[in-house]
Amino acid sequence: MMKITYGGVTKEAPAFVSYDVTYNPQQKSAERNANGKLNRDTLPDKWVINAEWEFGNPEELTEWFNFLKGLTRVDFVVEFPAPTGKIETATMYISPISAKLLNFSRGQAGWWKTMKCSFVEV
Repeated sequence: MMKITYGGVTKEAPAFVSYDVTYNPQQKSAERNANGKLNRDTLPDKWVINAEWEFGNPEELTEWFNFLKGLTRVDFVVEFPAPTGKIETATMYISPISAKLLNFSRGQAGWWKTMKCSFVEV
């Protein structure tokens, strides 16, 4: 399970519907020399997590959405299961957060049921 820590408070993420982890090698530049050899200047690799949730009622979604919304301007620590076979830890930011409204009819509020976001290592 994924855990988010900010300001001394740790919160466990709800169960995922979809969880996609990417290990992203970063490059500053890459150029070929006169002999055709590729010379790369690399930066530290970064983790990206794309997560999606489905909630049993709108209140659960609203609570989780508002928690994540509160993290949009700060960096925070995430402990997450990774394909390394371990629980990895990284400092991340969140962007973007989206939610899907179901049963919206004639301007009346519907049911916020699913949401997703990306966590990106700083």
